[in-house]
Amino acid sequence: MITATISTYNREKYLPQVLDSLKRQSLDKSLFEIVLVDNNSPGNTREITEKFIADNPDMDVSYHLETNQGLSYGRNRGIKEGKGKYITFIDDDAFLSEDYLEKIYHYFEEDSSIAAIGSKILLHYEDIKPKWENKYLNSLLGWYDLGDERIEFPKNEYPGGSNMSFRMDVFDRVGSFNVDLGRKGTKMAGSEEKDMFTRIYSHSDLQVIYVPDAIVYHCVPLERTTPEFIKKQALGTGYGERVRVKNSGFGATVKRWFVEWFKWGASFILWFAYLFKGQPAKGNMIIRFRWWVSKGLFLGKE
Repeated sequence: MITATISTYNREKYLPQVLDSLKRQSLDKSLFEIVLVDNNSPGNTREITEKFIADNPDMDVSYHLETNQGLSYGRNRGIKEGKGKYITFIDDDAFLSEDYLEKIYHYFEEDSSIAAIGSKILLHYEDIKPKWENKYLNSLLGWYDLGDERIEFPKNEYPGGSNMSFRMDVFDRVGSFNVDLGRKGTKMAGSEEKDMFTRIYSHSDLQVIYVPDAIVYHCVPLERTTPEFIKKQALGTGYGERVRVKNSGFGATVKRWFVEWFKWGASFILWFAYLFKGQPAKGNMIIRFRWWVSKGLFLGKE
């Protein structure tokens, strides 16, 4: 069995959509369960879930209230409550291709050496694309794509949070998600996924693969494309990295600072390239994003 867990906070607008995409999965319903973790949402998350359960008695669906605020707390609760041999983490503002669970289940079943799987995350714009949209910043909106071939993840890459699946027993070896990292309510610190995969990569026998055909679609409303939102997310990214490397020691901190300065150099190169192409909005946002990340990393701004 595979556990499909959703940790949700105040996303009643999107819950019916993601639940409907789970209802439409091609994988036999006896082979998966849905574990919905309500991370102390102020709205009617419980009512939406209970209605879905009542309307779909042939599906294994459970609701759990997690009062400790934070995405990492919610994900860890999903691990605790899940009964599956495998687990996939689904964002509350995403939806799945109809064969998503079937693909993930198949890959795990055919190769026992696979510890974790990542795949494509494509963007579903609810409005127009922003002028600053480009492949270097699309990950801010949830986008992830390493191509059309199955590969083992290089150690400097890791699956996107909206499309990552694990053998459940991996957590017995590497531990659960770090609750000091990740989003908490409206605060947008990150790095919990990077921290998790860094621990997995430290075990040479745990294989993490990228597959091209287990696709997730991430919703992008207009408000998520504004400079204000990007600033908040970038500050959270930098702050999350500050906490992550601090917990890993002085050497990791110095290494991350060096990487940040390298990224500044790359950002200026991209800025000039987009300016030459007559697309200054793209280059300007890259510089603004880097500035906000650096403030979070070096100054601890959230």
